[in-house]
Amino acid sequence: MNDFLDRKKAVGLGIAVLVCGALAFFAKDALRPPDVRVSTLAVPAAKVVFHGGPLLVRNREGAVRDLAAKTGKGLILHFWATWCGPCQEEMPGLVKFVKETKADRNVEFLAVSVDTDWKVVDAWLKARGITDLPLALDPNGDTAHVVGTDKYPETWFVLPSGEVLRHAIGEEDWNDPKLREFAAEFSRAAGAARS
Repeated sequence: MNDFLDRKKAVGLGIAVLVCGALAFFAKDALRPPDVRVSTLAVPAAKVVFHGGPLLVRNREGAVRDLAAKTGKGLILHFWATWCGPCQEEMPGLVKFVKETKADRNVEFLAVSVDTDWKVVDAWLKARGITDLPLALDPNGDTAHVVGTDKYPETWFVLPSGEVLRHAIGEEDWNDPKLREFAAEFSRAAGAARS
């Protein structure tokens, strides 16, 4: 009788382990942020237009820049914060991407920090040895909120016309070949829009 009960317990335990394993397999991605990446220009982003103005940010000297002003270039606009964990994780890849694409005449990259002041941003960058990252400041995220950015990081790919081709919420893999391919397509589209 005890052998029968031991086998019954073992079978029950085995079934419970299998059920838990199956549940874990199907739920493993439940806590990840949604993947909103778009791999080609053929898929339109949300109908957001940046040239409705004014979308103000500040440079280091305190001068105001309107992100809605036309520059004739495509704009990769990246909102981030020093206190944001995913922003910190993606920063090395982002810096590498910017260095490798900074010679692109069709596109401008701008990383906009929503921290309260430059002292915080500069100290954070210095501690990580980050230089030459095109930066602006949007204290308290007022402009970010106007364009619909409430989570960080968020990246917008904006054509010279102000039309948004891609809006990504969450951390990007800036070394991903698909993202690099999209960035090259975006550059070509921005260049064609300038002609």
